[in-house]
Amino acid sequence: MLHIALLMLEWFMVKQRSALVVGGGIAGLQASLDLAQNGFKVYVVERQSALGGTVRQLSRLFPTLEDAEGRVKPLIERAVSNPMIQVFTLAEVKAVSGSIGNFRVKIVKAFSSAGQSSEAVEEIQADVIFVATGFSQYDAGRVGQYRYGQYPNVVTGLEYESMCKPNGPTQGRVVRPDNEQKPRSVVFVLCVGSRDEKHLRYCCNLGCLNAIKHAHLLQEQYGKDVEAYVCYTDVRAVTKTGEQFYNRVRAEEVEFIHGQPSEVREAQDGTLTLDVYDQATSKLLSITADLVVLEMGLPPRVDIAEMLGLTLTEDGFIREKDQQLYVNETSVEGVFLAGGVQQPMHSYQAVSNASAAVLKALAALNRT
Repeated sequence: MLHIALLMLEWFMVKQRSALVVGGGIAGLQASLDLAQNGFKVYVVERQSALGGTVRQLSRLFPTLEDAEGRVKPLIERAVSNPMIQVFTLAEVKAVSGSIGNFRVKIVKAFSSAGQSSEAVEEIQADVIFVATGFSQYDAGRVGQYRYGQYPNVVTGLEYESMCKPNGPTQGRVVRPDNEQKPRSVVFVLCVGSRDEKHLRYCCNLGCLNAIKHAHLLQEQYGKDVEAYVCYTDVRAVTKTGEQFYNRVRAEEVEFIHGQPSEVREAQDGTLTLDVYDQATSKLLSITADLVVLEMGLPPRVDIAEMLGLTLTEDGFIREKDQQLYVNETSVEGVFLAGGVQQPMHSYQAVSNASAAVLKALAALNRT
């Protein structure tokens, strides 16, 4: 019996697979949990000090408007408590060699002891690699007419989200950053840095519904005491419940203006003036606002691409093996894409995309 038990243990050790997941956002967490459930030893590498990625920075999630942190927290808890998952935070992948079934990876972990920084290097083996590095927010300072970084009452969508968080810098209150007073008027500007040949050519996919959500949260907090404007190129409320949500917010007396502001000007009291040509009415409008929110383009985080031997498209995305049939696979066998690194996605889309990537990896390993 002992001999049989040893043989079974040896068989299990030989057969157990391992995976590297680069990125600890909601897609990376879902991929890790799916892999662990399928018997993989999983190594999660996250640059930040905490897991959760972009979702953890949000206040509420479309389409349910549920608390974002409350949604991602159970995934984090399941991952860190799972004995099959080893998490490295404040860490980066520094070198990768080998191929599917036997990637060799060096991970650099930053930590501090007794007030002094140092680094430690850990080497692991992985059968497959998942790139789940998500997307970032385009640099708003590069879109000069909005004076981001110059006028304190011009903020990005993510900064607005942090104001809406109960545990955020303003305890959930939307305020003017310069004096922390309730705004009388807020303008949300769509497509800042996206759908623009000078910046990002592609649609950010999330900006329209983010702005609609942001306007709704403003109305929910202040009602008719605060005027809300959305300046748009097109409203692309394309998800399953997007159109209904758009119509709901229009009924809340949010004013939608079909045009983009030419520039933002600041008065001595910190208020902002925007001139917008409304294509719907053929009128040039001048709006005075206490707060301007820029819904930014969302480029992918692809720093690791070169290390893995992956190429990028003209728009800066990691090139997929095939845009129709193999959307989670790359040109390097054994390296898979999960979540928003492929294109900006809502959180629920990133979760299902990550699970699909795991299925692709299982199929690939079965072929080897």
